[in-house]
Amino acid sequence: MPEAHKLSRAQSDRAKWTYGKILDAAGLVFERNGYEGASVNEIIRVAAVTKGAFYFHFRSKKDLAVAILESTLQVDGLVPQEIKLQEVVDAGLILSHRISRDPKIMAALRLSLTHEARDVYGTPWPEWIKFNTAQLDEAQRRGEIGFDVKTADQAHQISGTWSGLVLTGHSIYGNLDGLEERIATMYENLMIVIAHPRILKQIDYSPTRGRDLYQAFLDQRP
Repeated sequence: MPEAHKLSRAQSDRAKWTYGKILDAAGLVFERNGYEGASVNEIIRVAAVTKGAFYFHFRSKKDLAVAILESTLQVDGLVPQEIKLQEVVDAGLILSHRISRDPKIMAALRLSLTHEARDVYGTPWPEWIKFNTAQLDEAQRRGEIGFDVKTADQAHQISGTWSGLVLTGHSIYGNLDGLEERIATMYENLMIVIAHPRILKQIDYSPTRGRDLYQAFLDQRP
């Protein structure tokens, strides 16, 4: 929202509310129709905003897709843990909770896997892999995983397996019921392979952990 700093407090709050409405509507439309099938007019209709309000925030459908994708990199609810590997697990559990309830996250996943992603509006996967690699590098420095573990390879595996579980589950069942349990099992299986035995039994893989962390984040917001 490049113009928001010029507005009064009331106008700024209204602008943020409108921005959120447009993003939510775009999540629904992109998730349902994909990038090519989505139109600005439909997003405006679903958001119940004016064209002027839309173009105040976004110059084009491409800009909106970029904003949707960037939202996936905000791991709200992730907090520092004594065990770094717990943070690795927590990031995936939080996103698995959010994607089950926020169409924007599912839309971002679908958008990131289309042929337009790299050339038209970008993809969050390189940044997500970089984030996980950094987390695993720190865990390795702390002695939580072996020094022979290739952290970048494991970060790629996390991204691929996480997204695969989301998409295959949705394809098989038509919804994301049970996703948090499947993601928790994925992380547990990964940690069995890479984590030091003294660390392994201290990691919490509870399927409800992502929900609890994200709710704590929401409760702390003003």
